[in-house]
Amino acid sequence: MDVPLISSALPEIQSVFGVSESRAGLFITLYALPGILLAPVIGGLADRIGRRYVLSVTLAVFGLAGTAIAFTDDFTVALVLRILQGFAAGSILSALAMTVVGDRYEGRQHDSVMGLTSAMLSLGTAAYPVIGGYLAARAWNAPFLMYAFALPVAGLVYVALDEPASTSGGADRGYIREALRLIPVRRALALYGVMFVSFSLLFGGLYTALPFYLSGTFGFSPTIVGLVTSAVLLVTAVVSTQNGRLASSATTKSLLTVGFALYAIGFLGVALARTPPLLVGALLVIGVGNGLITPTLFAGLSVMAPDHVRGGVMSLQTTTIGISQAVGPAVFTLAGGAIGYQATLLGGSTGAALGAAVLGVVITRS
Repeated sequence: MDVPLISSALPEIQSVFGVSESRAGLFITLYALPGILLAPVIGGLADRIGRRYVLSVTLAVFGLAGTAIAFTDDFTVALVLRILQGFAAGSILSALAMTVVGDRYEGRQHDSVMGLTSAMLSLGTAAYPVIGGYLAARAWNAPFLMYAFALPVAGLVYVALDEPASTSGGADRGYIREALRLIPVRRALALYGVMFVSFSLLFGGLYTALPFYLSGTFGFSPTIVGLVTSAVLLVTAVVSTQNGRLASSATTKSLLTVGFALYAIGFLGVALARTPPLLVGALLVIGVGNGLITPTLFAGLSVMAPDHVRGGVMSLQTTTIGISQAVGPAVFTLAGGAIGYQATLLGGSTGAALGAAVLGVVITRS
């Protein structure tokens, strides 16, 4: 619910508060910054004082600050509340949720539940722009009222979530030193590197370059672009639910390699497609690739760390994805302005193919 819910409401926010498009866009940009900086700190706190307390408090902050925006008529106050909400950003909440999955499940069951968790993220990303747009058409502040649903979830977490027995172990050695001692650092760096490249391709190619390309080349309206993107994410969600079954018959390296190969084929197909059916088919291939890569990365990071440092390790994904969200769109838009978006998407295909080739060397066998 963090960004997808209100992205469709930005034009209404701009109109109601009488601000420029760039200032309205601060609801997205400034919201993301606290999570990028604080995610490892919050993950470390979850390891040191407990998942239940940190997760329930962050859910409460997320819900209260987001809901409060609906009741202000001052843009500065609304922006401050949005920044406050960013201290408990949805990406932090998802990292903590995946930490809890790692605490409770092992083996194939772990991969299955992680796949379902990843699928819920994709479903939310696909559905909330439509929900937010529908609500914003009735009142600019209606989407923000949706954040109140986080509050009963916060109460449920506080009452019902039990703690792993090993949480907060190793505090006497120093948290960071203990984490570095216990996790395979080279493998972790490799997985985070793959995550950075993957999400840079998604944020830059799928969410930034593609809308410009579809609008300019095929004449698609924003509504059609949104529906196409939602279809890609729905395919991602379906594939993600099969992560446990796939992980039981293939290695992490194999799944990531195939996923990047599908990225390469999909971006190539998008750039070369001349009819809408071929275009949509190529985009769905990207969705399948994403459905293989994302839950595999989350599961691979989750199983690397013992319970008492898992929160910090998993929360680093928020920082990694946030940096990708900044770098990917910048690279793709700069390239699009210089060489055109078709050539840029071809470049994305080449980069994904190179990633598939390199993966066999960088990622050790799981």
